[in-house]
Amino acid sequence: MSGLHLHPDEEIEQKADAALGLTIRSFRQKNKLSLQQVAEQTNLSVGLLSQIERGISSPSIRVLRAICGVIKLPVHELFTDDMDYNARETRRIVRKQSRRHINFGSRGMIKEFLTAHDDGTLQVMEIFLEPGGGSGETPYEHEGEECGVILEGQMELFVDGTFHTLSEGDSFHFESVLAHKFRNPSDQKCRVLWVTSPPVW
Repeated sequence: MSGLHLHPDEEIEQKADAALGLTIRSFRQKNKLSLQQVAEQTNLSVGLLSQIERGISSPSIRVLRAICGVIKLPVHELFTDDMDYNARETRRIVRKQSRRHINFGSRGMIKEFLTAHDDGTLQVMEIFLEPGGGSGETPYEHEGEECGVILEGQMELFVDGTFHTLSEGDSFHFESVLAHKFRNPSDQKCRVLWVTSPPVW
């Protein structure tokens, strides 16, 4: 049996819906909003929002305005000739000024995410450690594996009962199921490129 073929106009509409959905999802994630949070602020269902982001539902202008108001996306940007390009870029490229990040405050640590989304099998971060900053006193573990390289400064890494002192240019690789923790033991800032698989944040 031959497959179904879409009319050219229908195919164009589907591609446009998919691009629009990717753009909305990217802005929602950039603003650290869950589907539930957007649903509550727009009086829309989580199911409808999910369908819009996946490109399987075409929202009305009223719905678009409500969503864009919450995720801080100018509505007019969804109707430019550059929309397809912007949608592709938000799934592939992370501009320095647009990195998602988590500031751990008193722990003296900031994590900036270099991967455009968390749907894949890995997560890449640039971690900044103040003198004495780190993951905390208690070791932790989870599924997966991790690797990285010290870009600047020093880091003390504890894995499975053993301490390792790493300096600029040194790299590491270990299974995440082993109890681990890390900190900056020096009086200078430390910067680490860190990769985890699968994503944990």
